[in-house]
Formats: sequence, C-alpha cells, structure tokens
Amino acid sequence: MLRILTRDMFETNRRAFDEMFRARAAVFRDRLGWQVDVRDEWERDRYDETEDPVYLVTQWPSGALTGSLRLLPTTGATMLKSEFRQFFDEPFDVDSPTTWECTRFCVHPLAGHIDQNSSRTVATELLSGLCDLALDTGIESIVGVYDAAMIGVYRRIGWRPTPLARSRPEIGNLYVGLWEVTAENSHTLRANLSRLVEQASRNPAEADVERPGGFR
Repeated sequence: MLRILTRDMFETNRRAFDEMFRARAAVFRDRLGWQVDVRDEWERDRYDETEDPVYLVTQWPSGALTGSLRLLPTTGATMLKSEFRQFFDEPFDVDSPTTWECTRFCVHPLAGHIDQNSSRTVATELLSGLCDLALDTGIESIVGVYDAAMIGVYRRIGWRPTPLARSRPEIGNLYVGLWEVTAENSHTLRANLSRLVEQASRNPAEADVERPGGFR
C-alpha cells in the first residue's frame, strides 16, 4: 500500500513520520555510514524542516512502513544545488517545474517481519508509485544521486536512469541520474511489481534480501 505524506500532515501522522525518520537513521547512518544529522534517533535535515517536501511511503495493512522516499521541486532548494554539487566536476543544470529531485530512498529495516517481504518488492513498489505519482501530477522526470552499485538494481526493477554526471574518483562511484517519466515505464514497473508479489506469495521463504539504499 502506498501513501503520500506532506510536512503539514506531521501532527496527524506522527507514527508514520517517526518510523520514516528512524528508518532513515538506521539505513543512512548505521548501515551506510553516511555523515547525516541524527537527533533523538531521527534522521532529518533542513529540507525536511524548512522546505515543503512530498514523501512517498509504502506500508503493510497494519500501518507499519516498509519504505520511503522524499521529493523536492528542482525550482527550489535541493541537495543537488548544495550538498551534492561539490561531488561533481562535470556541469549539470537541473532546474525545471517538471523535474523533481528524489532523495532519502530506502527500504526500512525496522519494519517487523521484513524477512517475509522481498526488499526488491518494496523498492519496486516505491518506484512504481513514484512514476505513477509523477504521471498524475505532470512531472516529466526525476533527478537524483545514486551509487554505481545501484545500476543493476534499477535495471532489474525496470526503470533505469540516464547518467548526467559522474563524481570525482576520491568521492566514490556516484552519478547524477535522470529518470524519464513515461507511461511505458509505469507499465513496466507495474508488471515487474506484480511478478515479484506473485513470486513472494508462492515462495515466502525465498524472499529477496537485497536492500538497496537507492537515491541519496
């Protein structure tokens, strides 16, 4: 199940925000070792606190979140314009009302019984929901920073980015990528999601344990 959250929904959906920010700390600080700001076990940054992000989350019928991502319009403040700009020598200019930045994409390790669900299924559900949301709202492309290790994951999921820039070697093997939003991509993502859900229902003991960190 997919849900959309916005900053003005914080008080009425505090449990969801609590789970999301705790999961982000567990993934980005504890597992990936990124230098992120964690306070009271919540990973939040200035974009969460001062901008107007849109969050897309997946959840079980019980309400527990299984994954999340954050969207920001590129016409405003974004991580690509500030924190990530120093990673890349190649010029790239992404500033358009029809292009939104995706960051903090993660499969939640804190969700109970995560072994009974394929993490690839959660990632595919998030990306499928993202593509559908973009189609419905006139967003033509998604931009984000990803690690080269994710290239195979995106290929298997069915939505590969076009690389715009590669980071300096001392930074790592990071790319700025652009995901085109099309009806064809939406159809591919939905078909792959249906296949993964069917496989998981037939073979729950063989759930995929791949846990991509996704967009930074």
